[in-house]
Amino acid sequence: MPVRILTFLFLCLIAVLPAQAADQPQLKPFVATYTAHYGAIGVTAKRRLSGSDGSWRLDFDVDSLFAGIREFSRFRDVNGQLHPQHYEYHKTGLGRDRHTRLNFEQAEHRVVNLNRPKRTLDNVPRDVHDKLTYQLQLALDVAAGKKNLNYQIADGKRLNEYNFAVDGREMLRTPLGEVETVRVKRVPDGDSDRETSIWFAPQWNYALVKLMQSEDGKTYQIELTELSIDGKSVGARQ
Repeated sequence: MPVRILTFLFLCLIAVLPAQAADQPQLKPFVATYTAHYGAIGVTAKRRLSGSDGSWRLDFDVDSLFAGIREFSRFRDVNGQLHPQHYEYHKTGLGRDRHTRLNFEQAEHRVVNLNRPKRTLDNVPRDVHDKLTYQLQLALDVAAGKKNLNYQIADGKRLNEYNFAVDGREMLRTPLGEVETVRVKRVPDGDSDRETSIWFAPQWNYALVKLMQSEDGKTYQIELTELSIDGKSVGARQ
């Protein structure tokens, strides 16, 4: 399994949300399993959201014969705006191991790189995200019908800007059944030929059900295969 598909998987998987509330979508604990395809090779990844009362933790784990990834974020939810507090990423196997630990000091507008202090970022925006919280924020914002889908992400080296746009609705046939989805596309950067499309299912509480990325004539795809929210399994007829 190339490192590229594993990197693609952890960067692009989007987390699961509960049903939209009357005024603001809210988080609920969930467990979601995804399968990624790169040619004839597949890998399984699991995401888990735990916590309550505004204090949350999102975990992401993927294992293959070639490499393993462990990633998590601890963050606060303040009226639908997510604020990361601590983020870690660990990759082992298939090339050089990588480890990143970040502390988000919101009051000081600073992101501290605990592994490489010289890469600490100062004067960051108040709504800065890590590589996991922006994924949850995107899903929350789509569920709320927001049009401004732009995010600043600290990756341990620099700030990156990700921009998305809602691209319509589409019926999808998934491993869990047929479901209507909202399709979101990432706005490409400059002359990049990378195209990324993400499908969220309002019927399944804005879970991500499919993601496709095309670049240099190659296509990668991930699909939701299992989902439970608050311990209850989710399917097409629910």
